Amino acid sequence: MRSEAQQSPARDLAATAGAVERLIALEPDAWQELFQQHHRRMYNFAYVRTGDPSLAEEIASEVFAAAAQAIARYRPTGAPIAAWLYRIARNITADHLERRRRHPQTSLDGVEIIATGWAPAIERSADLAQVLRLLTREQQEVIALRFFDDCSLAETAAALGRSVGAVKVMQHRALAALKRHLGGSRL
Repeated sequence: MRSEAQQSPARDLAATAGAVERLIALEPDAWQELFQQHHRRMYNFAYVRTGDPSLAEEIASEVFAAAAQAIARYRPTGAPIAAWLYRIARNITADHLERRRRHPQTSLDGVEIIATGWAPAIERSADLAQVLRLLTREQQEVIALRFFDDCSLAETAAALGRSVGAVKVMQHRALAALKRHLGGSRL
């Protein structure tokens, strides 16, 4: 179920009268509202793509910093402002992943986690994060938007700049790949 902050595009901050003008004027209340409505969604999107909670948090914060710098150039298209934020998140995440690819860091994957009661949940989460990284970038984005952020097909299509039909195909292929990689277990 969607929280109030994740309601339909009509509830999106940009849909309110004068909201974009308030954002352009860099009014703190407008930016706080935008942040509260969309920060978790930007974090989820980045986390699914990176599998790294601290990097996802960094990316989510960078999205709002980049949005503040670019808001004067924002032009309403009829899509919710979340679609614009997702495009920013998509670009920032791609930049981080490219830097990570060029400059790999030592992994702590081999470190044994000793936390009674947490181990199964951590293991399932780590397995899912590892399998998600096997998907294509667009498949990861569709999964993040549809299932982690509870976006509709139309919202996902707007965020990715694709048609609803293309999103349906990507979602189907992503779920089939996840099922294949997870050994056919029920999704």
